Amino acid sequence: MNKVVKKIFNIFIDIIVVLILVVSILVVIMSLTSKSSGVPNLFGIAPITVVSNSMEDTLMVNDLIFCESRTDKAYDDYEVGDIVTFNQDIGGEQKLNTHRIVEVTKDNGISYYKTQGDNKETNPEPDKELKTGVDILAKYTGNKIGGVGAFFSFIRTQLGFFLVILLPMIIFFVYEAIRVIMNIIAYNKAKAVEAAEEAVANSELTEEQKQRAIEEYLAKQKAAQDTKPEVQTPAEGDGSDLGDKA
Repeated sequence: MNKVVKKIFNIFIDIIVVLILVVSILVVIMSLTSKSSGVPNLFGIAPITVVSNSMEDTLMVNDLIFCESRTDKAYDDYEVGDIVTFNQDIGGEQKLNTHRIVEVTKDNGISYYKTQGDNKETNPEPDKELKTGVDILAKYTGNKIGGVGAFFSFIRTQLGFFLVILLPMIIFFVYEAIRVIMNIIAYNKAKAVEAAEEAVANSELTEEQKQRAIEEYLAKQKAAQDTKPEVQTPAEGDGSDLGDKA
C-alpha cells in the first residue's frame, strides 16, 4: 500500500514539475517577445491582461484576452467594430491600450482608425489620436479567460516569477536530490544484503560434502584411539613389587 501511495505521489510531483517547466518557458518567451515587439507573442497569439474598465462590459478588468499579433508588418484590413491593441501615452508612460475601432477614414491611400472604449462613462469621446496600421500591435480574437489576467501579469514580474516558477523548481530539485540519495543508499544496502546472501550460499556444503566431512572426522578420531599407547597405573606397579618381596 505504501509503495502505491509513494508511486502516485511521485507521478503527481512529476506532473506538477512538467507544468511548471512549460509555464516557465512560456513566460520567458512572452517576456522576450514583449520587449522586442511591444506585446507578448506565443506563436502568433498575444495574451494581454485588461487593466482598466474602459472596455466594460465587453472586457472586464483582469480578463486575459487573446489577440492576433500584428507586429510583423503594417496591416490595413481593420474594420469598424474591431477591437485592437496599441501603445498609448497614459500618465506619461507608454502603455498597452485596447479599444474598439469606431471609424475608418482614408487619405492618400492610408487608412486612419478612430478608436474608443466601450464604457461611455469613462470614455465619452473617441481617442484624440488617430491610429494607422503601424500603430496597431494586436487584434482581439473574441476569446478570453475571465479573472486570470492579474495572475498572468504577476508571474511576469520578477517576484511572481521567483515565487511561482523558481521557488517550486528549487524545492523540486532539493526533493529529487534527497530521493536520489535515498535510492542510492537503498540500492547499496540491497547489494550488500545480496552479496552477503551469495557468500553464505557459496559457503554452504552440500549433503554429500557434509557426509564426507563427518566420515573423515570419525575416521580420524578412530585412528587416534587405535594408536594411543597403554599406560600402567601406579597401583599395578606397586602391587607386583610387594609380591616379589614377599
